[in-house]
Amino acid sequence: MRRSTTRLVAAVIVVLPLLAYPAIALRDGAHFPSAEDCVHVAQPGESGDLDLVFGRRDTVAEADQLLEQVRSVGYRDAEVQADGCLRWKVVYTGIESYEQGASSAAEARGAGLTPQIEIAPAG
Repeated sequence: MRRSTTRLVAAVIVVLPLLAYPAIALRDGAHFPSAEDCVHVAQPGESGDLDLVFGRRDTVAEADQLLEQVRSVGYRDAEVQADGCLRWKVVYTGIESYEQGASSAAEARGAGLTPQIEIAPAG
């Protein structure tokens, strides 16, 4: 009887916080990230730390396939990154101005890709 009581107490100690955390977080105003939280499309005239994002995929394997296509048309420094919303993005970082990004995006579209210029996440 003592062993089963110990197991029950241990299970409650582990499970209770797992069940309580989402309810407390949502009550306090937290929310699960949405696409709007992860995609910040740059506007003409913006400068600073911008990225050329070639697409988002649900799995790393899918993102790696897109990465191969992106690199095959000349974006050798492109990479796969987590986007913070449980997806994987293929990104070319370090675009210094919207105009530079627009020029690169036009070249990529000519090769059959569909990039967009985004504001790089902080950090």
